[in-house]
Amino acid sequence: MAKLLDNEAAGEPVGSVSAAPAEPAFVPPLCAVFRRFLKRQGLKFTTERALILDAVLSRDGVFEADALVQDLRHADGRVSKATVYRTLKHLTESNIIQEELIDSQRSHYRVAYGRGPVGHLACVETREVVEAPAEELEAIARRWCDEHGYEFVSHRFVVYGVSPEAQKQEQAEVGDEA
Repeated sequence: MAKLLDNEAAGEPVGSVSAAPAEPAFVPPLCAVFRRFLKRQGLKFTTERALILDAVLSRDGVFEADALVQDLRHADGRVSKATVYRTLKHLTESNIIQEELIDSQRSHYRVAYGRGPVGHLACVETREVVEAPAEELEAIARRWCDEHGYEFVSHRFVVYGVSPEAQKQEQAEVGDEA
């Protein structure tokens, strides 16, 4: 929270961490974007929401909601799970983050405001998720829409596989059984 509030008080833009290269376009400070969104909704920018926003912006790539809850509880025990999930909903509605549909068991999110499209490589054994830029995939999706007369809206790209670590662990387990 100190980073968000100190930077804002000093009139400096609040930075964010990006797993994918940032777009060259101007990106306004996300703290200000979120404050304006909350104000339009008749909601306040509370200390807890500031802590959650700061934790979200410090993430690289895709993250799980439950992992964010655990990290916030270790850092500051006063942020409840319900507050985290409500704030994630507000961050999604304000288009600062995007929910990623990777699996049906957990909610995954990534900072999307001012960033390009990405694809995901998900390990079915360890649930590790790797994020990569997906400009080529968006071009394919747009061309496919054009060919069929559709108006492009968005796309999602997730590849499921078994990571090298999971393969090594599986080989070790098979070796132990022999």
